Amino acid sequence: MLRIDPAQTPGMFHYATISEGEVDQLRRISNVIRMGRVQSVAADRLVLDGGSVAIAPGTLFIDCTASAVEPRATVPMFQDGRITPQLVRVPQPAFSAAVVAYVEAHYDGDAAKNRLCAPVPFPHDIADYPRTNAVNMMNQFNWMQDAALNRWIRTSRLDGFGKLLAAVDPADSGRMALVERMRGNAMGAMANLQRLAAAAG
Repeated sequence: MLRIDPAQTPGMFHYATISEGEVDQLRRISNVIRMGRVQSVAADRLVLDGGSVAIAPGTLFIDCTASAVEPRATVPMFQDGRITPQLVRVPQPAFSAAVVAYVEAHYDGDAAKNRLCAPVPFPHDIADYPRTNAVNMMNQFNWMQDAALNRWIRTSRLDGFGKLLAAVDPADSGRMALVERMRGNAMGAMANLQRLAAAAG
């Protein structure tokens, strides 16, 4: 994760993708207005939550505030003969859709399907991050306990993470040590994420 301004704590978190070079370019912007959200753009001023700022005639504004995801409460994925599409791994909608389709085609009963497809709440701010990752990790754990699903996921071209781990050469002691460290810390990380999620409300 990268911060555009290391001195500012982000108030929004939507898994934006950006390169280090792009962050460096954004850091060159010196006129940053921190007065909340834009309420309106007038011919001579920009009106924000915390006041207004004079603008020069002919100033060009580009609206980059739209979100691809609107806040919604999660509901069971499978219920009453209906599938409510939601993410089962954030931030991967294509992978999520593939897992849901596989589970729908290969498992019986809503309870069994929902155990494997817990909807992951999409984060909208930093406080949401622990809960999102806790559900992500729990889904991953449940998939690993199901041999058929785990095998299918490992062969899916949409699962880059699994392929990344599978590609680690067992003879590469440095990378294998990282993999083992990650595996060894998984249960503690899960417990900590649940604690942080509960504290965030």
